Amino acid sequence: MRIILDALKAFLTPVVGGLLWVFCFFASVFVYADSGCTNLTSGMATMHQEEVSIINGQGKIIRFKSYIADDNKERASGYQHICQAIINKTTILFVYSKSVSARFHMRNVKGALDIGFFDDKGVLIKSLRMDTYDDGNSRLYYPGKPFRFALEAKPGFFSAGNFSDGKTRLLIHSLYDED
Repeated sequence: MRIILDALKAFLTPVVGGLLWVFCFFASVFVYADSGCTNLTSGMATMHQEEVSIINGQGKIIRFKSYIADDNKERASGYQHICQAIINKTTILFVYSKSVSARFHMRNVKGALDIGFFDDKGVLIKSLRMDTYDDGNSRLYYPGKPFRFALEAKPGFFSAGNFSDGKTRLLIHSLYDED
């Protein structure tokens, strides 16, 4: 009897372990799907990536790859429906052909963001933290004056880079020809 029980245990242990793994895998897929987020939307897929350079308040140049949203579809898409893990390791630079007075919202965005608004010369006008909401009240974010570029990044991005209003400059030479 002991031999039969040992054989049954030896057979069932990997089976139960395998079934447990399958259960956990599908449970995580359903939780992921239920969160309503994705790693890439059609709007983000059309954005190209470029190296962006910023000179912070101490004169240090920081370079990083960023998605560039330079048409209406891409700007409207932004980080909507994108998972927090992707937000934490990417940035989106919104580029306008002229200064605008647009407002940003966090509807359908899955995590908090930092946003920095830059003028025609690339000078940081203002940086803000944008928080998600689920109370149905849409909040709008705006620097208080027209801007030409807006950079969205993970929370803490601007403070970690020592990017300060009026002292930080986005190097815009690669984004369009400066006169």
